[in-house]
Amino acid sequence: MIENQHIDFHPVTVADKPLFEYYTLSSEEQNCDLNFANIFCWSDTYHTEIAEVDNSLVIRFDNGGTKCYMQPFCIGDKALIIERLRQDAFSQRVPLRLYGLSHEWRTFLEDNYPLEFAFDTPRALCDYIYRTEDLARLQGRKYQPKRNHINHFVARNDWYAEPLSKANIKDCLALNKKWLQGREIGEMEQAEQRALHRAFDNFDALGLRGLVLYANGAPVAFSYGTPITHKTFCIHVEKYDGEVQGAATMINRLMAQSLEEEFEFINREDDLGLEGLRFAKMSYYPTTLLDKISALHLTVEQREMRAMWHDIFVDEIHEIDSFLINHSDAIPLIHKENNEVVSMLYIVPLQMVCKKVAYLYAVATKPEYRGRGIASKLLSEALQLIKDSEHFDMVALIPSSTESKRLYERLGFVDTQMPMEFPANDYLGTGSVPHDLAMTIRL
Repeated sequence: MIENQHIDFHPVTVADKPLFEYYTLSSEEQNCDLNFANIFCWSDTYHTEIAEVDNSLVIRFDNGGTKCYMQPFCIGDKALIIERLRQDAFSQRVPLRLYGLSHEWRTFLEDNYPLEFAFDTPRALCDYIYRTEDLARLQGRKYQPKRNHINHFVARNDWYAEPLSKANIKDCLALNKKWLQGREIGEMEQAEQRALHRAFDNFDALGLRGLVLYANGAPVAFSYGTPITHKTFCIHVEKYDGEVQGAATMINRLMAQSLEEEFEFINREDDLGLEGLRFAKMSYYPTTLLDKISALHLTVEQREMRAMWHDIFVDEIHEIDSFLINHSDAIPLIHKENNEVVSMLYIVPLQMVCKKVAYLYAVATKPEYRGRGIASKLLSEALQLIKDSEHFDMVALIPSSTESKRLYERLGFVDTQMPMEFPANDYLGTGSVPHDLAMTIRL
């Protein structure tokens, strides 16, 4: 156990690029989130900090106001680094949350900290890895539609391409401005724009490599990126004029051709769960969908709750872990006897149809402790907590049995048969809308 070992984090700057690349360029990592240019350009949004400690590079950032950590680049003792990060998280009054973990790191945590971590592997965060040769040559029947797009573009346009430089960044910004027209710009889009401008403002220092495609004298597409390792290049941004058919396919192929002799792989980053973007990226036939694993270090009570949840509801551990990681705003309530958790529930804040809903989830009591009013007491405590907060319009839950339904009615819940529609990748309901009918209390 290492005590009071402070990690001297500092905000990431362009001056950190050599330090960062000392650890990354010769590694086997292909994760776009472990690329220096990405980390630097998005650091205003995530308040990213880095430090070198015990022959390792560690990265800390804000995610929804909570301090989190990327997978360390560790040359030394992994257990030592995990302990240092755990203590740093404790000093920030948060649990240790790790993002972008490889399967190797997950195996290490499972072997050395049995049952202490929850893990999640969101499909929306998987990176798309392609062989550069495949994207450059587009050979074979499966790429015929792509070749058709390019042939269409070439036949109908007087075109040329040139390397991205300070001289043509203004053309990229003009195309970007056109690309923004008519789009709904939310927080993520605003953050992407900040990252794009920061990249252009630090063009030389970041070593950006890219191309600008012109058709009939006007810019119609641009793309740029930087290496992750000596083998893998990361495409950070690709923009194109949607009115020019084939421009997107053309810039994709031209970038791959410019990289083919130097890099074996191209990482085109994740799809953020956007259906259209996923379809487009899958249409280029990635050689790998790179998992980026999230991990949360659990308290002893959380581990007891997870075990009880699994035993009572027979939910898969990966489903429970996904809830624990992705619902950090959920409030747990427990009842303990003989220093053991015997009853539990979660208050999950939800926004549903203009209503702020306090959703009571995973309400459970161990069989040998049922019939003693423990669940009623815990539910009453939860209802009082919700009412006192004055943050909610409604309390809702989905009864799992006729017996539990009677209990909820005694506490004031009304069987409104209100349908609860949850995202498909969220483990909050049964996955069947007809079965996810709630009892509610209006506040």
